[in-house]
Amino acid sequence: MATPVASVLQYAQQLAQTDAGGIGSVLGLAFYNDALQDMTRDLIERGVDAAQTQESYATISASDSQPGRFAWPSDMFALKTIEVDFTNSGTQSYLQATRMDVSNLQGDTSWDYLRVNQPTNQPLFTNHGDTGEIFPTPVAGSPALVRIYYYLTPTEAAAVSDTVAYPQTLDYRMLSAKMAAMYYKRQENPTMVEIFEKDYQARMNKVKNVLAPQSKQPIQPQKLRMTGWGF
Repeated sequence: MATPVASVLQYAQQLAQTDAGGIGSVLGLAFYNDALQDMTRDLIERGVDAAQTQESYATISASDSQPGRFAWPSDMFALKTIEVDFTNSGTQSYLQATRMDVSNLQGDTSWDYLRVNQPTNQPLFTNHGDTGEIFPTPVAGSPALVRIYYYLTPTEAAAVSDTVAYPQTLDYRMLSAKMAAMYYKRQENPTMVEIFEKDYQARMNKVKNVLAPQSKQPIQPQKLRMTGWGF
């Protein structure tokens, strides 16, 4: 059964021992959306893909206003990985790009050197803030395909009637604990903030232990298939 945001607010009120006068719908929604962002970040930091992943595609050519540059998806919360295909054929031709730190290049290598000479079978990428760049820069007549895997920005609630989404549904009370911590931070009560923050973190670790393994299939023993030709 779907859980409305109102249930998260109600439990936060119970934890904080207050009512709608303390955590009402307006302040409660603000706390909820703040907690939602925190929970998403914490799941990603713990390597949990259940924070919702998506993929996006872009074609980059030498005729672009900024050759080699591409815009990040507008709904991207955090980057997971990038693949590049310089053959312009797609499907199995994508190669995973390696992140490059433009302030830490080897030897006397420059950006422009890598833009021209980086092997296409060893693509690199860097982040320029609202855009990214691949190396080498595609040449005229040979565009490059970019595939971006990323974590989606969580959809914030606009009303208490909105439904809590997965994976927050695994333990929506975790959001309530975070909201209670926010409430007491507003009340300048560090002792209660610490209590509910610990509750939130304990619940987060439990959810992480459920999500991280991805599968509960038992490992099946397999016979070693060896013949005399293997020696």
